[in-house]
Amino acid sequence: MDELIQSVLDKWLEIEYYHVANKAGFINEKRVIKGSYKLILDTIRCLDYLTTVKNDYPSNYVITVIALMWEHVDRNEYDIRNFVLKILTRIGYPTSAIIIDDEFDISEGKFFRPNSIIDMLTLTLQHQKNEITIMEHVFLLTDFQIEIWKGLNEEKLIGISAPTSAGKSFVILLNTISKIISENIDVVYIIPTLSLLNQVTEDYNKMLKKLGVKNYKIVNSFNPNVSNDYKTIYVLTQEKALAAFSNEKTAFSKKMILVADEIQNIERIQVDSDLRSKILYDTLIEFRNKKNVEQIIISGPRIEEIDTLGHRLFGKKAHDITTTISPVLNLTYSIKKVDERFYFKQYCAIKDTSYSRLINNPSQIAGYGNKQYSSEYMDYLFAFIQKIGLQDQNIIFAPTSKKAKEIACFLSDKSSDKSKDLNDLIEYYRDSINENYAMCITLEKGIAYHHGKLPMHVRRTIEKAISDKLIQNVVCTTTLMQGVNMPAQNVIIRNPHLYTRKKAGSTELSSYEMANLRGRAGRLLKDFIGRTYVLDESGFEGLDEYNQFDLFEDTSVELPVGYGDKYEEYKNEVNEVLSKNESVNAGMNKYGYLVSYIRQTVLRYGKNAITRMNEVGISLTKEQVAAIINKMSSISVPKEICLKNRYWDPIVLDNIYTEFKSKKLPITPVERGAKTRLNEMLKFLRDNHSTTHMYNRYVPEVYREGIGRSILCSTCMDWSCEKPLSEILSGERYSGENATENIDNMIDTLQKVVSFNIPLLLKPIFDIFGNESIFLLCMQAGAYKAFTRRMIEMGVPRETSIYLAEKLLNKYTPNVKAEDDIESIIKNVIKKNFSSLPYWIQVQLEFMI
Repeated sequence: MDELIQSVLDKWLEIEYYHVANKAGFINEKRVIKGSYKLILDTIRCLDYLTTVKNDYPSNYVITVIALMWEHVDRNEYDIRNFVLKILTRIGYPTSAIIIDDEFDISEGKFFRPNSIIDMLTLTLQHQKNEITIMEHVFLLTDFQIEIWKGLNEEKLIGISAPTSAGKSFVILLNTISKIISENIDVVYIIPTLSLLNQVTEDYNKMLKKLGVKNYKIVNSFNPNVSNDYKTIYVLTQEKALAAFSNEKTAFSKKMILVADEIQNIERIQVDSDLRSKILYDTLIEFRNKKNVEQIIISGPRIEEIDTLGHRLFGKKAHDITTTISPVLNLTYSIKKVDERFYFKQYCAIKDTSYSRLINNPSQIAGYGNKQYSSEYMDYLFAFIQKIGLQDQNIIFAPTSKKAKEIACFLSDKSSDKSKDLNDLIEYYRDSINENYAMCITLEKGIAYHHGKLPMHVRRTIEKAISDKLIQNVVCTTTLMQGVNMPAQNVIIRNPHLYTRKKAGSTELSSYEMANLRGRAGRLLKDFIGRTYVLDESGFEGLDEYNQFDLFEDTSVELPVGYGDKYEEYKNEVNEVLSKNESVNAGMNKYGYLVSYIRQTVLRYGKNAITRMNEVGISLTKEQVAAIINKMSSISVPKEICLKNRYWDPIVLDNIYTEFKSKKLPITPVERGAKTRLNEMLKFLRDNHSTTHMYNRYVPEVYREGIGRSILCSTCMDWSCEKPLSEILSGERYSGENATENIDNMIDTLQKVVSFNIPLLLKPIFDIFGNESIFLLCMQAGAYKAFTRRMIEMGVPRETSIYLAEKLLNKYTPNVKAEDDIESIIKNVIKKNFSSLPYWIQVQLEFMI
């Protein structure tokens, strides 16, 4: 029987291989690419045996063979729905039967009726054990999802590790809503990116409305002044969550559930330049020491010993819920050059060896082994997509955001197909950004690009268009790996390089990141098979991350926790700086953040800092801590100022406190002289010996001096004073030959430098001298009017908020002291006028209706 089981798998994989190879035009052999009657009978025999006789049946094998059979059987000749439904239900994946069921009723969650009354009764009984009910709504879950559900109902600290398509986030969503219904409890849901923030916010809104739940709020920022009458779901980036702890007494004071999704983002905590990983880690440590956290859930894909990770993060025993099984079969195909000949290879996770055949007509392959994206390679990429993915949705991986745009533009130029469905979206981008915006050009051919530098209203609408299958090809950067649902059957990647020209600091996709990227191929509950195509296998060879015997395996990762390893590496240097009471400077790039962290921790906790630092892996003696306490007692800057600026060295903050002389700060960006005072602050930070390194960290070189800094100040003021993006991007600079590049550069400057870096840089000055000022809040939001800023805080993109404030809210006078009053007016006005708004504006506001 074992030989038959292996033979069945091999035959289906061979059929799949030749189906794809012929489609790609690589192999001209004529092969039968449909399952024969005998193979189908053998398959049924094997699957029935494995799922009834063997107690420890290999689920990955069963899912793989079912997926391949369903894909390559002639379903007009063989109706295998009943059998497939039975097998999927037996192995605990009844929800995957949606793929095979043309009669599935999404509103009722009911499948087609099997021909046999016995089968129907058996399946009904088996389904019942996988059903949960919330507010009279029944949800059918997989065995793994049921395990998560039970764990969430029984344990205080839960670690969930599973492939991307295992449905872990859906169960977390249902369970937290169930607890909101039955208990007086808040949810704090921390996610790494704005795209995922939008998705989670929308998912909660849709489910709460479906269930008819009332008396709740979903917010994307923490505001201690908002009424406690509502149960609140905070969907926050780590930056927003940590900012709330600047005042520990008011931060998340109600009974709460903490969810930290995509927990793998702490992986780069020990990389000195990666601030976001440190912010995520420090946020979790803050929650570790809050007494009102009733439950903690950490979740991520393929994380080793996630229970150990949970224990190290929170100091409590964690319950581990892990699976390596995905309901979507992911296959990887690659092109390999050996002795000047090209081979087409197939990798399957449950096969020890790859299936490989010589490519008969290699003349179409171009750019193999190179890093540059030449026109020959781009022609080859376009031809490959036309053959492989003409009927599918495809994600094309790009190493950088700039290259993502360039690839999308090239594919658009080559394509002859025009998309009529996207005309309104194109016009929307022309009006809200610029007619020369590259996305307007690519969308004409149904092609888009996606990266972290897109304006928020573009990101929100383009993701909706992708989800609605209005866009066939999306060129994407590593944002694809952050949990965002982008439906696609195929992922196409050239190599693991995250650069086009290698230089110091250039990085590669790790094998773990590659596994997560491959996991994006295949739509959950829509596709049985997702395919990844690697166009240049040589790029992976020789890299330490990749095992030559199992090149594209489903790698897991063991996440580092704390600062211990980095502290041990630079222990002597750190201790010397501390003993000499030196301030952090540019020469301490590799370990300066540790010095700041230690001083901030000692300042916050005094003698108890030893315990706090031990939690994160830093061991100091009582004498060292006493010396730091003594030094911190001699600085003049108030302690609360330091605590609000946790990533600044307190000695540097003290220097700002004593040396900055221009005490008159702008209250709002629209007041007279605000730009001049902004320039004075930046000049001080540049010229002061203690702050120069921070100035250079946050201000790009092009904006540091002379006319460059003047341009930066003007841009900051335009943004803060609510000037629409379309007006900022008007003028000769944004037309002509370099228009698209200049538009992208300015958008990047606005989102990264103006609304993020400059507020971080100026925050200490405003905390010290400008307590009543909203200047930085306006710069971060890109708006100064109360209604506009509040909408942005509620999760409405900036450009849309400006549009709504002008079109719908200009007749109202907000009560700036009553946050609930402002929000109530906004919601009522939007609901009243929703149907009359343009469709792509509506898309961004659905979460409020």
